[in-house]
Amino acid sequence: MLGSTKIYGCIADPIDHVKAPTIFTSIFKEKNIDAVLIPIHINKDNLENIISSLKSVKNFKGMTVTIPHKTLVADLCDYLEPDAKFTRSVNWIKFDKNRKLIGDNFDGQGFVEGFKSQKFSIKNKKICLFGAGGAGVSIACSLAKEQMKSLKIINRNFNKAKELMIKINAIDKDLCVEVVNHKDQYLLSDCDIIINATSLGLHKNDNLPFDVSKTSPETVIADIIMQPLETELLKKAKKLGRSVHYGKYMIESQIDLVGNFLDLW
Repeated sequence: MLGSTKIYGCIADPIDHVKAPTIFTSIFKEKNIDAVLIPIHINKDNLENIISSLKSVKNFKGMTVTIPHKTLVADLCDYLEPDAKFTRSVNWIKFDKNRKLIGDNFDGQGFVEGFKSQKFSIKNKKICLFGAGGAGVSIACSLAKEQMKSLKIINRNFNKAKELMIKINAIDKDLCVEVVNHKDQYLLSDCDIIINATSLGLHKNDNLPFDVSKTSPETVIADIIMQPLETELLKKAKKLGRSVHYGKYMIESQIDLVGNFLDLW
């Protein structure tokens, strides 16, 4: 690194699962960009103070935001780009020349484009989404633009799931959206695609977000977790003969969007 090196960060809690520092530092090297992206472990109690302090570090240009900070950081931004404003969730932020904090969200676009890149279709599909947090909101809102047949949202916080339903219906008022509390009885065998947008799977001893054996043999099981690449959920799905979709494709499909947002190329 040189004195002219631009510094970017990745904030998360926990931090050991994040792939962005490796991916983006490698891209910077490939493209001969004088920049690095480093992991920064922040808990929510220190979040506001640390981001405020980083405003004073003039060669610190921005960061990617992951679990569990996406909605909290949105509230700290001075300006939100349209997707971030609509979802009230960010996964990338940058400081402008006046050190104002600008937020955007590419999770939804990244998931959709990554899913399509693996030759999976969304149009006319019945989709079930586990999780209505930052990433889940962004993914659901992007899916709503893809002419899916229906969406079932299963979440621990029922009110957050209902808020997400309202956002989705603002995009497509005719879309059939069902909201379910995760403790209630629900059907999975009628779903074409099931997406885990929760943090379950980050840790070795986590419970599975749902029982894969209750899904149809034709169901595609998708996870947004990137580390481990093959979560316990995806291992179980493969063992039962289901098609699976890995979390890494969500971030890989965001690279060009992020580069443009950060004015890197």
